[in-house]
Amino acid sequence: MTGSALDYLDLLMRPVPFDPAHSITHQHIAATINTILDQAPKKTTLRILDVGCGDGKLLSHTLTALSALRPDLRIDAFGLDVMDGGQQVPSYFDQTRRHLEHQQPGIDWSKNLSLVTTRDEWPYPDASFDFITSNQVMEHVSDLPFFLRQTRRCLDQRGVSVNLFPLREVLYEGHACMPLVHRVRNVDSRARLMLFFARLGFRKHYRREQSRRGWQSLDEFARIFSRVLQTDTNYVTAAELTEIASGVGLSTSFTYTKDFYAAKLLSFVGLRPYHYQQLGRLESAAFFMAKRVSSVTVLFTHGE
Repeated sequence: MTGSALDYLDLLMRPVPFDPAHSITHQHIAATINTILDQAPKKTTLRILDVGCGDGKLLSHTLTALSALRPDLRIDAFGLDVMDGGQQVPSYFDQTRRHLEHQQPGIDWSKNLSLVTTRDEWPYPDASFDFITSNQVMEHVSDLPFFLRQTRRCLDQRGVSVNLFPLREVLYEGHACMPLVHRVRNVDSRARLMLFFARLGFRKHYRREQSRRGWQSLDEFARIFSRVLQTDTNYVTAAELTEIASGVGLSTSFTYTKDFYAAKLLSFVGLRPYHYQQLGRLESAAFFMAKRVSSVTVLFTHGE
């Protein structure tokens, strides 16, 4: 649905009948799903899979928001994560299950949460889900064709995969908390650049991880974390992502990227939107700028 800027502002300012998410990323993904549902044929049951569900907070908030916004809709929610991704402590999935059992009782989370390896097919039948979500996950996926093939296989023919993550075009790497370091392919060259930035004062991640990692110097931090970025991240450009998705039969859209930034700005004045509207050509212009700032919203659907 495309409308005017005034209509868009009206949607953004609608109050919601529940406590807003602590994370704007969680709010934005739930709001994107809610907006897409406005445009889709009415359903009585919705099946959602959160891939890379981590601590379960995105899944919990999505259930809370959609249940309040659409009380006549039954929602079946599932979470999937990997045991060999290097991003979590070994016992994290037990904590995820306990969190969801406390926040969303009445669901058999021991059945609805699955833990696999990065090489395993996802444990769901074909066309299982109306929505597949991920938040800050895809920049860590080493085999994007496999990930997107599983997305396509598990997504209903009319389903939508809603993802939020940074592209290679972004100017500031959010894990090292430094500009441009993710664009350097060579590990040693990246380490030298990271050391240079650390000496300039870019030490947020150095301090944040110092007690756990035990860095003895900025040089050690740069050498070790350069290798971490090499093994644990896989940044691609918008064009590369679109080509990979097309190769497995998915269409790609960056609609709703602008809304993530609008939601961030509105949060500073206490507004938490859960309804969006497309603004025609402004969508492309906003994406062109936003992809260099932080995360973008990426939608995948079955190709024609």
